[in-house]
Amino acid sequence: MMGEMDMKKYWLPWLVGMPAETSRAICAMIFGGVFEKYPNLKVAFAHGGGSFPYTLGRIDHGFNVRPDICAIDNSILPSKYLGKFYVDSLTHDQFTLEFIIKKLGYEKIALGSDYPFPLGEAKPGKLIEGMDISNDMKQRMLAGTAIEWLGLNKNDYIQ
Repeated sequence: MMGEMDMKKYWLPWLVGMPAETSRAICAMIFGGVFEKYPNLKVAFAHGGGSFPYTLGRIDHGFNVRPDICAIDNSILPSKYLGKFYVDSLTHDQFTLEFIIKKLGYEKIALGSDYPFPLGEAKPGKLIEGMDISNDMKQRMLAGTAIEWLGLNKNDYIQ
């Protein structure tokens, strides 16, 4: 994990390293042109997309001001890839999940549990179920997005 050797104390690899790793993975796929090369690829990232949704403005800015470094393998602005991948709901915070819904769209968010790791939601889905959003949005995130991502028939799972 990025920075693991420098932040062993306070469980920082799990608290801040993991979200940074997720963001790094998203950026590597975008900058590397993976989504262009494989347009039908379905990818889901854990931890609500990590720090990517919050640093996207910075990432776009870097892409624009230093294309000689950032745009060498792909000339498409990183924010243009919103909606091209999925994330899970495991944010542990209602306002964070609301931000991700606004940034990525609830249709691209699937229930995340982080099972069997200790940072998982004690009752998977509790955060989504407790939100002040429509039942359709809740059902989409609790089951519908995963069903779509897996290519399953929703009629086999949702009544």
